[in-house]
Amino acid sequence: MAGLVELATPSVDALPGEESEVGVLVSNTGDVDAAYELEVEGAVAHWAFVDPPLVHLAPGDSRTVRLVLRPPRTGEVPAGPMPFTVRLHARADPDADEKVEGTVDLVAFEAFTARLVPEALEVRTRGRARIEVTNDGNIPIVVRMRAESPDADLGLKLDDETMVVPAATSASASLAVRPKHRRLLGKGRSAHYTVHLESLLRVATVSGQAQPKGSLPSVLLRSVLALALLAGLALGGRACLAARDSGPATSKKGLPVVIRNAPPPLKADDEGPTGFEEAPPVTPVSVPEALPSLPVETTVALPPGVGPGVPLRRLFDSALSDYVYTVDANEVAKLVKSGLVEQGTVGRILPAKAAGTVPLYRLKKRDGRHVFTADEAERRSLTRAGAVAERSPGFVFSSPIGGTTALYRLTKDGVPYLTADSAEVQARQAKGWANEGIRGYVLP
Repeated sequence: MAGLVELATPSVDALPGEESEVGVLVSNTGDVDAAYELEVEGAVAHWAFVDPPLVHLAPGDSRTVRLVLRPPRTGEVPAGPMPFTVRLHARADPDADEKVEGTVDLVAFEAFTARLVPEALEVRTRGRARIEVTNDGNIPIVVRMRAESPDADLGLKLDDETMVVPAATSASASLAVRPKHRRLLGKGRSAHYTVHLESLLRVATVSGQAQPKGSLPSVLLRSVLALALLAGLALGGRACLAARDSGPATSKKGLPVVIRNAPPPLKADDEGPTGFEEAPPVTPVSVPEALPSLPVETTVALPPGVGPGVPLRRLFDSALSDYVYTVDANEVAKLVKSGLVEQGTVGRILPAKAAGTVPLYRLKKRDGRHVFTADEAERRSLTRAGAVAERSPGFVFSSPIGGTTALYRLTKDGVPYLTADSAEVQARQAKGWANEGIRGYVLP
C-alpha cells in the first residue's frame, strides 16, 4: 500500500502557550484503497499531534491534514529549533512506512518572578535579606538589580547588582541592610525599602521593611546578670565559711543544743527547767541510692566515616525530554557542551559504599531516555526490557537517618524526574506529574 507524506513547509514557528499548525499532504500512490495512520516522533511528540490521525484514500487520491503544535509555556522546553518526524503507516502493509522530517522553531519568551526573604527584618547594626529570582522563561536571562530607601533611613548594599539565571532555574543575591540612625533603647520606626529588578524585556519590584532595634538593653541585661551571679557566689561562699568556722553548740552526748528564750536559770537546789535543753534525737530519713533516670530521646546518626558526600547534578536534554543525573564534573561539562542545560543540584550522595547505603543505578532505555533507581528488582526488570546499565553516580541511603532527606521520583509521559524538594513534589503533582514515592535518602 504505497503512500506519500509531505509537509506544506519544512519549518514552522511556534509560540509557547499558543497553538500553531502546519499542513501535511497524504497521497495514495497505490492501486487499491488504503488506510493510513500518521504519528509524530521526536521531542515535540509530547505537545504535537496530527488531526485526524487516520486517513482513508482511494487510489490516486490526496488529502491535507493538520499537524497541531501546542508547546507549553515553560522553561523546561528551551527556545530554538527542534527537529521532528511525521511517520505514515499503511495499515494493510506495515513495511510500507513513509516519513517526512521538519523543524519547529520555538519562539523565545522571558518571564521571571522575584521575592524578598524575609520581607520584615529587625536590625540592630546590620542585617541581611535575600532576593530570590525564578526564571520561568525558556531562555537564560540577565537580571540587573537596584535597591533604594525612599526615606533615606537605611543604608542598602547588594553583594552583586547583576544576576544570571538559566531557564527553568532559580538564583539569589544577598542584600545588606543598615539603619542610618542607631538606637540604644527600644525599637525604632519601621523603614521601608524596595528592590527594582530588570531583565531585557521585563521589570519587577519587591518591597521589604526593616525595624531598628536598640542594642543597649541586651548588653545591660547580660552585665547585670553576670554581676548578680558573681555577687551571689561571693555571699554564698562567705556564709558557708562562717557556718563551718562556728558550727552549732553541742551537748555531752554530741547532740545540738536548742537555745530558747527563757527566764534566768533557777538555783541549783530548785526544781524546774533550766534555760538549756538537749534537742531530741533526729530520726534518719532513708534516701534511695539512685533515682530512676528519665528516657533520653536519641537521634540516629550517620555511620562512622561518612563524609559530606558529592553533589548529584541534574541536566535536561530538550531534544529527548530526558533528565540526566551525574556527580562527574567532566561529564557535566561535556553534556552542557552538547546542548544539555544544567539545572542545579538535587542533593549529595556518597561516592563509595557505606553502612546503610545502596547503589543508585543509572540505565538508558531503548528510547534514549534515562531512568534512575535504587531498587535491585526494578533494575533487573528494566534490563530485561532492553535498558542498558550505565555507570552508577554513587550510593544513597536505603532508610532515613540523621541528616538525610527523602529523594522522590516523579514521572510524566514516561519521563522520570528526581527531587529532594517536597515543595517541588507538590508543584509538579499539580501539573500532572505522578509521584512514584521515595527512591532513597540523600544528604542536603
